[in-house]
Amino acid sequence: MSATVTGLDSLLPPSSPSPAAAAAMLVLHQVQPLAPDRLSRGIAAVTPHLTEADRAGWLQVLPAPLRKAGITTTNRVAAFLGQCAVESGGFRLLEEDLNYSAARLCVVWPSHFPDQAAAEACAMAPERLANTVYANRLGNGDSASGDGWRFRGRGLIQMTGRETYQRFAQAMGLTLDIAVDHAGTHQGAVDSAAWFWSSRKLNALADAWSLEKLTISINGGSQGAADRARLCEAARHAIGA
Repeated sequence: MSATVTGLDSLLPPSSPSPAAAAAMLVLHQVQPLAPDRLSRGIAAVTPHLTEADRAGWLQVLPAPLRKAGITTTNRVAAFLGQCAVESGGFRLLEEDLNYSAARLCVVWPSHFPDQAAAEACAMAPERLANTVYANRLGNGDSASGDGWRFRGRGLIQMTGRETYQRFAQAMGLTLDIAVDHAGTHQGAVDSAAWFWSSRKLNALADAWSLEKLTISINGGSQGAADRARLCEAARHAIGA
C-alpha cells in the first residue's frame, strides 16, 4: 500500500496515524447507508408515476440490500435507481412483460423473427415467446423444457436465465424454486438487483459515472440508453452531494 490514500483528506483528522487506518475509515464511509430522506428523493426522481404509498414501500425494502452491496454513495445509488427504473418500467414491473405484437417482435428479436409472418405464432403469447427466445441459452434447456418461461426476467434488473437464478439462489441461501418466487416480490426484486449489481462489480462503473458501460453491462446493449442516462442524472441531482 502506498503512503497516501487518494480522497481521504476530508475524512481524516490531521494526525491520522497510518495509511491502514485511512483505508479503514474510507471503507466505513462507503458502507454507511444513504440517509432516508436522500434515498427517498432519489426514488421520487425516477418513479414519477408511483403514489407516495408505493414509494414508501420501496423505501422500506431498499436500504439493507443496498448497504450489503456497497451501493451507498450518491453516484452508486443514483446509477442503481436510474438503471432499475428503466428495467422495471418505473419500479412497476417485477416480471418481464412479454406481450409483444408481431411487428414489435421483429424489432426486439430480429434474429428469431425476421418478418411478421415468422413472429405471428409468438405474438401476444408470453409463455410461448419466452420458451422460444430463451431456449438453449442462459443455462436454459430447449423450448420444450419450459425454462425460458420459468426463468424469464424478474426483479428490478430483470434477472433472466436458469444459470443466473441458480447463482442468485446460492448467494441468498435459497432453493432454486424459492429464489424464482422471491425475485418477483418487492424485497426479492431489490435483493436480486443488488446481488446482480454486486456480482458484476458495477459500483466501479457508477463511481466513474460511466453510464454507457453500465447500460451495456446490465442490458447487454444500449437499449434505452438515453432514458437511463436521464434518470440516473435526475436521481443524482435529487439525492445531492
